[in-house]
Amino acid sequence: MPPYYNPMRKLILALVGVVLCSVGYSFVFNNPEADSTNTEVAAPLYVREMQYKGHKKTTYYVTMDDGIRLAVNVYLPKGLKKGEKVPAILFQTRYWRGIGLKWPFSGLVDMVPHTANFPVLEFPKYGYGLVTVDVRGTGASEGSKTLTMCDIREVMDSNNMIDWVVEQQWCNGNVGATGVSYIGNTALFASYNQHPNLKAIVPTYSLWDIYDDVSAPGGIYFHQFISQYGDFCESLDQNIIPESRNARGAKLSYGVERVKGYSKKDMEAIVAHHTCNHYHRTEGGTAEFMDDKFTLNGDFRVKDVMSPHQFEDKIKGSGVAIYSWSGWWDAAFSHAAIRQFINLDDGRNRLRIGPWNHGGGANVSPNMATASEHDDVKEIVRFFDFHLKGMDNGLDKSPRVYYYTMGENVWKTSNTWPVPAERKPLYLTSNGFAGWNASEDVESLTPYRVDTTHTVGLDSRWSFDTNRTGITYSDASSEDSITVVFTLAELTEDMEITGHPQVNLYLKSSTEDGSVFVYLEDVDENGNVWKVTDGQFRFVHRKLHDTPPHYEDVVPYHSFLKVDALPMDTSKVEFVSFDMLPTSHLFQKGHKIQIRLAGTDLENFKNLYPNGSSWEIHHDAEHPTNIDLPIVERNVEMGKH
Repeated sequence: MPPYYNPMRKLILALVGVVLCSVGYSFVFNNPEADSTNTEVAAPLYVREMQYKGHKKTTYYVTMDDGIRLAVNVYLPKGLKKGEKVPAILFQTRYWRGIGLKWPFSGLVDMVPHTANFPVLEFPKYGYGLVTVDVRGTGASEGSKTLTMCDIREVMDSNNMIDWVVEQQWCNGNVGATGVSYIGNTALFASYNQHPNLKAIVPTYSLWDIYDDVSAPGGIYFHQFISQYGDFCESLDQNIIPESRNARGAKLSYGVERVKGYSKKDMEAIVAHHTCNHYHRTEGGTAEFMDDKFTLNGDFRVKDVMSPHQFEDKIKGSGVAIYSWSGWWDAAFSHAAIRQFINLDDGRNRLRIGPWNHGGGANVSPNMATASEHDDVKEIVRFFDFHLKGMDNGLDKSPRVYYYTMGENVWKTSNTWPVPAERKPLYLTSNGFAGWNASEDVESLTPYRVDTTHTVGLDSRWSFDTNRTGITYSDASSEDSITVVFTLAELTEDMEITGHPQVNLYLKSSTEDGSVFVYLEDVDENGNVWKVTDGQFRFVHRKLHDTPPHYEDVVPYHSFLKVDALPMDTSKVEFVSFDMLPTSHLFQKGHKIQIRLAGTDLENFKNLYPNGSSWEIHHDAEHPTNIDLPIVERNVEMGKH
């Protein structure tokens, strides 16, 4: 008799389910050992009763217009009545649409990996059909990927998928799309097709410019991510759970979930096509400028890799409502979300930035690294309810920008970005001091011998591992001996910095090329030093352009093109100006504002220096080196600007 006829089955499976939840979920979601204490003051959340208790799943192969079949899971509300129609939410992923669990676990739970703090399987409970898709060349789908990120063929697949979804009997004709990171970008790219049934998208923790956000932030090759991401994707494409994921959970799985009716042998044949997939980790180190060619792709250039900003007009012209979403500590993606909001806004779009790392699994307000308890789904359901169900829930009357002020640990609102602020330069002066007045000295400089061992480590904002539940920036005073530091005297009143700090640096370098990493820090009354934000820049990209890029920005514009590269003149002082990543932080009365400079971040970015390299940071009357800070007045009603 087959095991499923055992009269003890229900009890056994219930017990196994408890084990699975405690063991397996950490493999795809968050680390259960993280501190659950959370001092976050929650933003107003949408509260609506769930209409359904769960979901019913069906698996399919859907054929694209070129004959390639994509693996699809459809999760419908459990208890959906015959003839009842609901909107659809599209979740197109490069990281497997579902985990294939071994028996008896397969009958207990459905698992959608790489969702971080984003339990997408709750959408059906609110009356939505969730459609998860393995993009071509990945998971259980046929074909191969010609690019590490989305290519035009993958974008066109979105159009085919929406066509298929709206033909389903359960769909009311309205489609939304969402996802984390890469999956968030598939949501953005779906709007490229201007499909009339795609009404709203929520791209979370997603990019705007693949060069500036991911490949080479500030023009410096991001070797840690490129290498790690290439290995991660290659493992997935071989139907292997990457080693970075929980090993206990991996033992419960046979890999990507197969479409029902297809065997292990069928899956092996599909996976064989994935060996043609492209991973640019081996060539990225040679493609350091925006117009460099990838050696493995002939005339294919970095700037040809698909970035949402290249299709700004197409996306904006789609008529799709967009809710951009990120965290202050989400690598460079906080700036990406802001750029999305500024450039794609049609009066309905929204922006939300919290104190989160990539994927939102952790809060990282200075001196606080705790598991995040914010509820992505409720907020996203509010957005989809308005645009896909036509519910009058007050969304159109609520502020369009929600942002979190760290250090104060409160949510604030605005209808625009940037929020109103006074730009005020904080000048670096002699003997490690900083002040609000520029130096009047005829000559003043601080020498620095570049320490090529400096790094903020792998648990920094530059980690893209959504399974991490903390960014463990330690007390930065331990870096004092290998960096150069400038400190402002104790504040006599609270000071809020919200926006985009800008570095204006006068520097004489011993090398024609190099990099600088600048950190804005908060020194508390006990002398602990906590990072607030940072920025980095490669010297040869320092040419400033009066002509902005084809999209709107609020920071100095550099082309990052090889044709614009300017080697440093080692015989004189050169001017280097660039932005730090945006932030919102309250420096409390009695604290100090501190600026830290280094030449490298060894574990994350390419080292551009030979041993023995050095700088002179000039800060005299002729060379007023400063950090231009956006300071928000405090005589306003709490939480509103």
